[in-house]
Amino acid sequence: MLKKIILSVSLFGILSGSAAAASDSGYVLDNYEGTIGKSPVHVSLQRYSFGGETNVKGSYYYDKYRSPIPLYGKITSDAIVLCEVANDQEYDDYLTQGKKNDLSTCPLKLTNGGDVLHGTWQNAKRTLDVVLNQTASMDKAAISGNPAKTIEIPFWGQTASHSFIGIYEMKDDGLSVNKVMALNKSSGKVDQVIDPQLHQCDFGFYMTAIYQNIERLNNSSQIALNCYSKTDFSVIYGLSQDKQNYSFVD
Repeated sequence: MLKKIILSVSLFGILSGSAAAASDSGYVLDNYEGTIGKSPVHVSLQRYSFGGETNVKGSYYYDKYRSPIPLYGKITSDAIVLCEVANDQEYDDYLTQGKKNDLSTCPLKLTNGGDVLHGTWQNAKRTLDVVLNQTASMDKAAISGNPAKTIEIPFWGQTASHSFIGIYEMKDDGLSVNKVMALNKSSGKVDQVIDPQLHQCDFGFYMTAIYQNIERLNNSSQIALNCYSKTDFSVIYGLSQDKQNYSFVD
């Protein structure tokens, strides 16, 4: 999924980097932890008008596998319906191009109960109960629910061996993201912490969907950090040959 050309840039002011004030970020998010069936999961949902019926996008992963799955769907005052992105074609159709899909076929159907979401995950073979408890929130003014005033964002971009989680932090001068954890899918350990602001990359607030700020490339060992610095571009990181860490690909 080569994303050298950025196709989903916000036209509504999400064009600032690490120094952006929270009031300028435009990101409104809720993080949850819970279970689908008996499997522990982490879920992050962003509310925004993405066009058409879609007003929520997200990213979630099963704790056992640690591979973020993109989500998109519709949220109302009492319900949340979420579809999963299963392959590169769906990613391009529904997340990049914004094509319409029949949301009634989405597997995740939840009640919008505030701090706790209940519902089901269903496919053709089985139905599983879902319970999600809110752990942190971010809006235009603050990060709440976490005394450390941080929130973890599981980006859609990943490699075969690692997923990448950004740490958004509220400071006195506004919201910043200066740490991206490379989470080992096999061990669950953080193998490396990357500073995403290096190489003149204004990172973290550029893409309309926050989870799209990191995207994966066709090369299964590389990711692209989508940046804005007077023009749009990507900074590429690749896993070193000894597989110890990620480094800048010039």
